[in-house]
Amino acid sequence: MLKIIRKYPILFFILLTFIISWLPWYSGGQGIFVFGPTLAGLLTTVLVAGKEGLQEMTLRAIRWRVGWKWWLIALFFPALLTLTAIGISILLGGNIPSFTFIKQDWYLLPVFFVITMIGGPLGEEFGWRGFALPRLQEKWNPVLASVIIGSIWGVWHFPQFFNPGAVHYELGLAYFPLYILAEIGLATLMTWIYNKTKGSLLVGGFIYHNADNFWGTVLLTQATMSTALSGSDTAHVDLRRWIISALIGVLAALLIAIITKGNLGLERKE
Repeated sequence: MLKIIRKYPILFFILLTFIISWLPWYSGGQGIFVFGPTLAGLLTTVLVAGKEGLQEMTLRAIRWRVGWKWWLIALFFPALLTLTAIGISILLGGNIPSFTFIKQDWYLLPVFFVITMIGGPLGEEFGWRGFALPRLQEKWNPVLASVIIGSIWGVWHFPQFFNPGAVHYELGLAYFPLYILAEIGLATLMTWIYNKTKGSLLVGGFIYHNADNFWGTVLLTQATMSTALSGSDTAHVDLRRWIISALIGVLAALLIAIITKGNLGLERKE
């Protein structure tokens, strides 16, 4: 069994991720177990690369010396893309967002950023960017690696489209293909930052992923600190803004891919 796992580590990681994450859904519950990708990534790393592989991943997870520019990009580029989408939506006749969180709980924004790290990036990034991305980029070019991760990432969220407490449910299954496309765009941008920061799982994984979730909640929904944490808030997604935001993310990823000539900042070792 171990021999097969080491021969097909990516396939094993994907299967294990879905088995763990979808357990609540296919056992009669709603939604997914968000720590599936991280648990699968850590376990597969131990089985495939042992203690050395786990140490290497840990070093990437705490690699913070990447230059202040990349910290700013990871923290605020998602906000720029979201604000661009909002601006385009307004020009097309859409309403100005309520910015409820900023108006009511602006002083809690840093706290909310830290809290959202637990329910998202910590549960996923040891898998997607920690385990899968480096190995995929060893075999394929960064764009294809991003498309693979983004596609799997999007499909991974499928149970959430049946969970009344999730934003995905509000979007509806009709927009599932666009959601997957948006995840491919997000994965591509994260691959670019990951590569430009010399494989920093911290900045290119945890921080950018969290910033994307954070600004999406703060700028596009009517959530407040209390409603977001209690789960009682319904996101009230403006479908026009969400569609534009998804397309803006995809266009940004396409532009970065073109500018970098497809290598997304990857420096191959000779």
